[in-house]
Amino acid sequence: QRERQQAEQIQEIRNAYEQQHRKLSEFTDFVRRYFPYVEKLMPVINFLRERLGFNDGIIRRLCEFKEVGIKGELYSSEFNRSFDTRHSVCSIKQDENGKFDFKIDGVSHVNWFRKKMNEFREAIGIPKPRQNRSMKL
Repeated sequence: QRERQQAEQIQEIRNAYEQQHRKLSEFTDFVRRYFPYVEKLMPVINFLRERLGFNDGIIRRLCEFKEVGIKGELYSSEFNRSFDTRHSVCSIKQDENGKFDFKIDGVSHVNWFRKKMNEFREAIGIPKPRQNRSMKL
């Protein structure tokens, strides 16, 4: 008797789980069908949230492909330091290959951080690193 009740409860839980899983799968399929760019945006969204600490409001506006003005500090994991900005404009743009890129002041965030690092180095008197790294014989 008790084992039968437990088996019935387990089956009810299993059925509820499968029904919920089906609904979520249908929703995911719907989003993929009508909003195919969402999947491609996910790495950018994660970068904005986890690395730069942007809040949901800013990320939402960026995902609507609107330009967003920001001020404050932006952290670069490449250089392990933050860079100050007083009035930068951020956006998400799609390149020719269909990949989305986070832009700051119209340039890729990678190039923006590198430019800021070069400015910082120049300000403290360290020469800019040379671009040509070929070996000379």
